[in-house]
Order: sequence, then C-alpha cells, then structure tokens
Amino acid sequence: MYGSVSALSESLVLMELANVTPVCAGVSRLKSGADGGGADARPQLSKSVIAMRAPIARIHTLGIGGRENYRSHQEPDIVESMFAPSSVVWCRVVLTLVCITLASCGRSSQTAGEKLAQANCAVCHMFPDPQLLDKKTWVSGVLPQMAPRLGLPAGSLYEETSRNPYVTVLSRPVSQTDWQAIVRFYEERAPVVLSEQSLPAEPQLDPPFFTTGPFIPGLQSSAIITLLKADSVNDRIFVGEAVSNTLRIFDFNRHLKSTLRLGSAPTDVISDKDRILVLESGNLAPNDEPSGSLVAYQLAGDGSLRRPVTVIDSLFRPVFVERYDFDGDGRPEYVICEFGNNRGRLALYRAGATGGSRYQRQVLDASPGAIRFEIRDMTGDGAPDIVALFAQADERIVLFENDGAGRFGGRQRVLARFPPVYGSMYFTLADFNGDGKPDILYVNGDNFDYSRVLKPYHGVRILENDGRNNFTERYFFPMYGAAHAIVADFDHDGDPDILVTSNFADSLRHPERGIVYLENVGRYEFRPYAFSVAAGSQWNVMASVDINRDGRPDVLIGAMRLQSITRISETSSGTGREPAAVLLFENVGAKR
Repeated sequence: MYGSVSALSESLVLMELANVTPVCAGVSRLKSGADGGGADARPQLSKSVIAMRAPIARIHTLGIGGRENYRSHQEPDIVESMFAPSSVVWCRVVLTLVCITLASCGRSSQTAGEKLAQANCAVCHMFPDPQLLDKKTWVSGVLPQMAPRLGLPAGSLYEETSRNPYVTVLSRPVSQTDWQAIVRFYEERAPVVLSEQSLPAEPQLDPPFFTTGPFIPGLQSSAIITLLKADSVNDRIFVGEAVSNTLRIFDFNRHLKSTLRLGSAPTDVISDKDRILVLESGNLAPNDEPSGSLVAYQLAGDGSLRRPVTVIDSLFRPVFVERYDFDGDGRPEYVICEFGNNRGRLALYRAGATGGSRYQRQVLDASPGAIRFEIRDMTGDGAPDIVALFAQADERIVLFENDGAGRFGGRQRVLARFPPVYGSMYFTLADFNGDGKPDILYVNGDNFDYSRVLKPYHGVRILENDGRNNFTERYFFPMYGAAHAIVADFDHDGDPDILVTSNFADSLRHPERGIVYLENVGRYEFRPYAFSVAAGSQWNVMASVDINRDGRPDVLIGAMRLQSITRISETSSGTGREPAAVLLFENVGAKR
C-alpha cells in the first residue's frame, strides 16, 4: 500500500488537493444495512464524512471454567478533518497524510472484518477462530452454510432455510458488503492447510492385556451400530442398529435370546426384570420432526418381547435416556437427550399428578445437540445434579443444579465451552487425580458436517476440577475423529485408564489408531497403544461389560461405517455383509 501511494506524482495530488479530506488514521468504518457501506468501504476523499454507529452486539466468550464475559462492539464517531493548503509544503504534508490514511484504512478493513465476524458469528455459539480450519474449507464448506443464517441469499440453500421456521436466522441481516468482509477475514487469516497432529508418544501396537475379535463370529450387520449396552443383573447384552432397525438381545454366553424389529433405530435402552424400555430415534437423518419415542416391551418367560406400549412420544431425535427418582416420591422421572437438528432439547419427564401414564415435560434446555448427561451431586449438598454435553453449534458442558427438592428450574452453569467446529462427541465424569472430586473426560472428533478434514484438535482431554467446579485442561491426547471412551482401571493398578474409539481416523496412514488404549502411568501421563483390529472400519459406540465375570472390565465396540450411512434413508432388509460390526475387547490382565 505504501509503495503504490508513493508512486503517485505530486502533480496528481495537487490536482485533487481541493477535494481531499483525510480521515484520521486508525478509524474503523463499520456499516451494515442497505446503504452499501461496510467493512469493504474504501476511504472517501471528500469534504464531508458521515459518522456511522453500529448497534451494540452481545458477544459470548466462554472458555473452560464457565467464566463468561460480555463484549460490546460499538463504532467510534468519525472525526471530520479538513485542510485548506496554500503552498507546496502543505501539499507534501497532505501527501504524507494520504499515505498514512490509505495504509491505515487497509489495516482497518481487516479489523472491521474481524469485528464483523465476532459480532455476527458469536451470536449462536463460541466465536470460531479462522485458524481452526483451512482456507478452502472455510470458503467452500462452512461459510456458504452460514450465510443464510445471517440473512444472505444463497440460492437453493437460502430458499430451504427460509422455508424452515426452526432455523435460527439473524433478525437484522448482514449486508452483502459486510458479508464479503467476513469472508475475506476468514480467507486471509486461515492457514492453507491445517497442521498435523503431534502425539506425545507413538502408540505401540496390540498391547498384550487385551484379546480382540468379533463379539459374535459371523453375525451379519449393517455396520451402523447405534446402541451397545450391558445389563449384568439380568444377564443381557443389547445390540441395536440402523437400516434394519433391529434390537438384538444376547446373554453373557453370547447366545441370541431375542430379536426385536422396530420402526426406527434404537439409541438407548432401560432394562428391567420383566420389561425393557427402548428409546427409538424416529427419523435418524437430521430433521426437526418429533418422531422419536420411548416404548416399553413386556418380556415373556421364554425371552420374547410383546405388547409394546408408548411411554413418551413426540421426541426430537432422542439419543440418550436415564431414569431417576429426583423428588423421592417413589415414581422415577426420565431425563432424555433430544439431539434433534435445529430443534432439540434436554428434558425431564415426570409422572402425572394423578398417577396415570401421561408424563409432564420440563424442558431443562431448549437448544439442540443434547447428546449425553450424567447424574451426580456436583455441589456437595446431597442432591443429585445433572451434567450434560451439548454437541450442536453451541458446544458446551452444562451443570443443572438440583434445588434439593428434585426441581431444576434454578441455577445453570456452563462448565466448559468449545468452538462450533470441535465436533463434541462424548464426556464422562471420573476422578483422575485422586482428590475425590469428579474431573471431566471430554472427547471430540465429529467430522461429518461441513468441514470434513483431519483436525489437529480432535482427541481426548482431561479437564481437572479444582473442587469448586472450575475446570482446567490438564491432558490432551490428539486423535483424529475421536468418538467415544470408556474409563476404567483396565490394568488393575489402582488408577483410571482410557479406551477410545475413532469414527474418522487417518485411515490411509494410521488405520490402527481407530481404537486407542491410554494406560495411566501417573500424573496425567498416559502410554498409548493402537490395535490392528481397528483397521478396515470406523468405530463409535462402546459398552463396558465383564462378560466372563472375572472382575476385569471388558469392552464391546460397535462399528459405524460411513459408507453405509446412505442406507438409512433406503428401504433395506438389513442383511449386511459386516461380520465384525461388533468387537469384544476381553481384558486378560496386565502382562509385563
């Protein structure tokens, strides 16, 4: 910029001198609306300058620990400044000022683009830093999907968005000029390619303390396993899958006891002695229809299932359920994660006051993306609280405090918040430092949205609790596409170890890292191991089970082959050709 301005001849400056009004350096031109201004506006060399003031925008900046800050963005008044030179000396002064002005305006354009991005791209979620994705993915993948939500037309995508009443769109649309400044900001600041993951240690292959293989040799499956769960009390292992929409029940000797064909994919189950309650997803593809349900099936003496009764209906793509008597009245409530799409919620369902079969819904959080929760007394008052992970757009872990009477209408606290491209998948509470306080194990690796590139920040994190529910990251193991984890003392040495799956591993270079075992060696150090059996598929759901009842935790791992996802919307008998869709990791003990 300086070079191009200095190349101008002094005579050209003199010719325009009477019309020059330099603007003070460092002033941002922030305009929005239909006036054609915005971050792309170049300095106007005229006798008048119109001062614009942008509306205050509330920006959430929340990080680990739940500390929330509010920043307001407001444009400063532009100071009008005019010169009336009468000599060549003044000409040279003006030339210098023009150089400074134009150069600073170039910098202001970048600053304005960044401010526009912060003001408009942090309304619904944490501000996404340009460094999180490469240029191509921002420009071709993510930003075109975000444009309609900011009120910009984008062809058929905008038309579809405008027809969907559940899509969040800014009430005050961003102007085309401002949008171009936002795009330019991301394009200029983003890297050409993302850095590769740097592991603290190279994983050793096939540790000796697990034997691995198919759970049921020859079992045919669609390889889209949506549910794995074990009930040791009633000797049941549940395997649910999409496409065929079946729920199979095995005993601990791996004998098939019953097969239940459902109207949609099963995502969770509650197992009682004489009945099971199955959480059915409804339409598993992203949608906003409340077609999911919780259905009860009676168990006959021969193990067959009959007389289905809908317990709760009209659920938004539900994925997780637990039953708990929060108010101590002898009638347990159901807490359900309704992941949804644009609509969703985390809700508590109470039995009606009359004792009938109808349940009353209390919405704890009306945003989509609720994927998992745990019930734990986090405040030390003896009342069980709810800690939930939300994995859609505003990715965060939230504490819902129990008021002591089993109600949750009061205080909520964000324990950790993550950028919207992190791909949150799973969390669990476990004490990693032995202080008696629950820490958080957080897993992120979802990669099936608008940014399907290997991300260096995917992996497993331990967030340490300071005893007051403030959390600080103490450990990170990078793992492309990390999906699910089981925390247990696998090697029987008294501390928690971690077994992790990946649904988006680097299948070309390291397919064996689709399943990784992290052996705890103390003080937030873990020795990594990978498994040959992981190659050839993608892995997701897990379940802890002591299948041989030897006191050592074993693990079931289910496949989710992305090549099979398209079959969800197709009519299919579910007769797949995936004999190893469910693996059994049998713990044989540590061997040194």
